Amino acid sequence: MRKLLLGVTVAVVLVIAAIIGWPREGGPAADPTAELNPGAVAPRSQDDFDNPVGTSDNTEDAAATEVVDGDLAAGDPAVEVTGEPEFDEAAPAEPVEAKWNDGVRQAARDAALATVSAFAATAQGEDAWWDGLKPLLTPQAQPVYQDVDPRLVPVTEVTGDPELTDETSTLLAEVAVPTDVGAYTVLLTRADGAGPWLAEQIRPPEGS
Repeated sequence: MRKLLLGVTVAVVLVIAAIIGWPREGGPAADPTAELNPGAVAPRSQDDFDNPVGTSDNTEDAAATEVVDGDLAAGDPAVEVTGEPEFDEAAPAEPVEAKWNDGVRQAARDAALATVSAFAATAQGEDAWWDGLKPLLTPQAQPVYQDVDPRLVPVTEVTGDPELTDETSTLLAEVAVPTDVGAYTVLLTRADGAGPWLAEQIRPPEGS
């Protein structure tokens, strides 16, 4: 009886094996569910984990593939070299040391004389009066004297030579200019030893 049961069992196993096609030569039997689920993903072997797709054991080889024939690889930012940077050639130079000498003193007297002469030239009209005076003033003084009505200026002419009355600072000077209504005092200033003297203030005679 036991031999009969054993024989039947072996026969059943052989029949099942013949149906599912196992064992096959060269490896394990095919997954019987593959035909039922065509979209199923086959299990990965150990080699797949050791060498995943898209990687390389040699990082230098992988980096070399990013550049082809000297062109940037896809995704790299484009760098465009348009030329050497331009520098501002008009940058201010170092200031020149200011000193007093005969030439500087004469330049201060000339600047004061020109300023009072332009200030006294009221007969030529308001626009022409301002056009003659503006270039002789500092940028700070221009908006102050621009609002002056030349018809209210009492001086009409210079009557003597200008005199330098204060040279305490090498950047500031006071010059007295004689006129037909008294001596006007002109406060002059300059940026450095190479800058021109410009009028900061035109002070009328005391008591006028």
